[in-house]
Amino acid sequence: MTDEVRRLTGQLTGRRRARAEIPAVDEFPGRVRMYSPVTGPGSPLAPPMRVTPDGDGIVGHCTLGIAHEGPPGYAHGGMSAMLLDELMGWACYAAGSPAMTVFLQMRYRRPVPLETPLRTHARVTGTQDRKIFVAGSISTEDDPSVALVAADGVFVRPDPDPDRARTLFPNTP
Repeated sequence: MTDEVRRLTGQLTGRRRARAEIPAVDEFPGRVRMYSPVTGPGSPLAPPMRVTPDGDGIVGHCTLGIAHEGPPGYAHGGMSAMLLDELMGWACYAAGSPAMTVFLQMRYRRPVPLETPLRTHARVTGTQDRKIFVAGSISTEDDPSVALVAADGVFVRPDPDPDRARTLFPNTP
């Protein structure tokens, strides 16, 4: 058995990808990031979140578990920020401009319960030069009209040099 473990371990320690190299299992522009800590099915931290377009933006559905706990029975505030940061980035991408967060303001209105189906929503609210303004919220699936957490963010499009932009966002025009 020891020999078998060593053989398998050798397979796991093969070539590592370069830091800027996109994993072969990621799908662009399909937005599937295998190891994303929010949406990645290959991440032990991810809820994972199911993301779909929704009229004026993007909607994500997930249920947070004990690994995401802050106060007993509720999500850690950092997890709420991570969910919204990810979804707001997807909203930029869906609007035609991949972008990175430069400002994220959170408003924690009510605690986010664990083991409860959640609905997250994000939409682009405006643009100015390379800046994209985005709003997002987290609610329960049962009561989507009540925002437990709301966020506003500013995202920035990558450098207009297409070669540098493709390093961060492959397969973009």
